[in-house]
Amino acid sequence: MKLALISLAKDDLDGQGPIALLPLFAGTLLDLQIQAAQRIGCEKFVFLCPATHGALLQKIDEMKQLGFDAEYVRSPSDLVQYASEQDHIVYLADGIIPNDEIIGQLGAAPQELLFTVLHAEEYQEFERIDLNQRWLGILSLNASRLVAMIDIPDEWEIGSALLRTAVQADCPRAIISDRRMGAGAVSHIQSALSAGQYTRRKLKEMPWGKDNFLNRFLLRPLIKRSLPRLWRKKAAPQYLQIFSLVAGLAAIGLATFGYAIAAIGLLFFGSVAQLARTTMLQFDGTAMGRDWTAMGLDLIVAASVAILMLQASDAVTLLPNLVIFALLLAHLLLLRGVSANCRFALIRPDLRLVLLVLLVAAIFGPISYGIYAAALYAGMTLVLDRYPAKKPTISKDRRGG
Repeated sequence: MKLALISLAKDDLDGQGPIALLPLFAGTLLDLQIQAAQRIGCEKFVFLCPATHGALLQKIDEMKQLGFDAEYVRSPSDLVQYASEQDHIVYLADGIIPNDEIIGQLGAAPQELLFTVLHAEEYQEFERIDLNQRWLGILSLNASRLVAMIDIPDEWEIGSALLRTAVQADCPRAIISDRRMGAGAVSHIQSALSAGQYTRRKLKEMPWGKDNFLNRFLLRPLIKRSLPRLWRKKAAPQYLQIFSLVAGLAAIGLATFGYAIAAIGLLFFGSVAQLARTTMLQFDGTAMGRDWTAMGLDLIVAASVAILMLQASDAVTLLPNLVIFALLLAHLLLLRGVSANCRFALIRPDLRLVLLVLLVAAIFGPISYGIYAAALYAGMTLVLDRYPAKKPTISKDRRGG
């Protein structure tokens, strides 16, 4: 069994408490380390903390309620009690976050590894092993070697003791190159300042994929700017979820009384809130199954627009309007099956873009005009996506003919 050892022995440079409890994203740095350990395949979690902290105890209680095996220790002698000789230890030092490549390496078959970097001035914060290498705070070690730590003094730092044990056992070393370090192979967070720098770097690297112009140039940049503030509220995803559903239900009421502009505006902002919630969960690494909130909001939008269309129709236009509305829904469903990397992704309509078209139509005229325009727009996008790309031809001169 793989056992994760995560250190909370060092305080941040500002003296506010353990580095691992620094706020980061929707939780703490410790949350990211736990997620990394889970991806490595660790089934048991032991937190190394010389002093008791309420936040750590609360985190351990939460993990136990979710079915995880989690404990904390204060000294090397306590550590030996939680690991058997058959276990394999993965140690993460204070403030250390490995990237996906190192996580994948640690997630393979258990092997002893000491992660190091060649000595250079920019790596002064890492502990030196010898004249040539420094330790990156990541260690994979057989638990049977903990026997050598039973008699060490309690005031010794467990991480340094593990390092000495690994070096004396001549464990293989995985040397991380300067290029990989520059690409973020190992992040070392020591203060609120470095935590903020890490957050900004991750936001900059956030993969958006191809998206339409509304999301790409307006909504996603605004969400990206808002994420650091949203992360300060742990319940922000729940608040966004509630807002999107309440806005949708309120829109149905407004549509029933004929307030088209207000109803569509609420639906638009509710959809933006849902997009922000989805982005937060994806960035935090939260596993998402089927998003029932998004599906519910889609149904609410369809119901609200249908009510507004019925109110804008008379006996003559009702049937044509229903047909066009059905075509619009069919087009949107078909567009969801189109790859995100399609050639015309920049103009591909989604729920928010369609609502914006309907909002403009409601401001300047009957909403039925907006439904016609949105259906035509979505249909043209489908046609363009299925139109075969023109293959480059090779002239006779270039072929040598």
